Amino acid sequence: MTTESGDRAWVLHRYAYGDSSLVVELFSRKQGRLGLLAKGARRPRSPFARIEAGRPLWIRWQGKGDLPLLVQAEELAAVAPLNTLQNLSLFYMNELLLRLTQRGDPFPDFFDRYEITIQGLHDDAAIAWNLRRYERLLLEALGWAADLSQCCQCGDTLTAASQWSYLPQTGVFCPRHTPEHGAVTIPADALRWLLGPMNSAPASGYNAHLRNYLERELQVHLGSKALESRRLLAAYWRRHKRSAST
Repeated sequence: MTTESGDRAWVLHRYAYGDSSLVVELFSRKQGRLGLLAKGARRPRSPFARIEAGRPLWIRWQGKGDLPLLVQAEELAAVAPLNTLQNLSLFYMNELLLRLTQRGDPFPDFFDRYEITIQGLHDDAAIAWNLRRYERLLLEALGWAADLSQCCQCGDTLTAASQWSYLPQTGVFCPRHTPEHGAVTIPADALRWLLGPMNSAPASGYNAHLRNYLERELQVHLGSKALESRRLLAAYWRRHKRSAST
């Protein structure tokens, strides 16, 4: 049985397997998503007992097929605890990866962006735009990102600061060619932010437009099954708004 030389990875998810083991879903730099069997990981003295989502590890494994055997998992750095909003945002990031990617399909450049987004979760004020950047970069890495640089009807470029629109599985439209049904509006300046490096927050007031647009674009590939993380985030914000108003 071959032992792999090792890889840097983040834990996405874990679930019970048999009486004492775990299946661990990871996102690794060289291999992409990995599903590994951590034998005995639910025993208190197991070296794998502390494996949980949001931890960076150095891993080694043995075997081939759908579920190789995890043989080493060393934590690379101490991770600061996350509050409720930060944990829910991490859950959302990981659920998108689990739903939209396949095991064994590497995205080394996106791995770096994943790590940057994890770091950004520790600043509550920056979470929203960090997640919008994450969504766009994931769509780009998968080859699914819409062309936002010009109207898909007439070819006009984003030269005017006006309201554009997006139609799923079609593209963006200039104000002169807005579809009659099914489109969401998005300011041209918000589209320009998505086309840029996205290294800082977009202009105030654009996050709702960006969220609506990216949610529609992602939904094309997610299908009809709702994301549990979105439901929990929506519930969190409802409670937060009620608390703020009392």
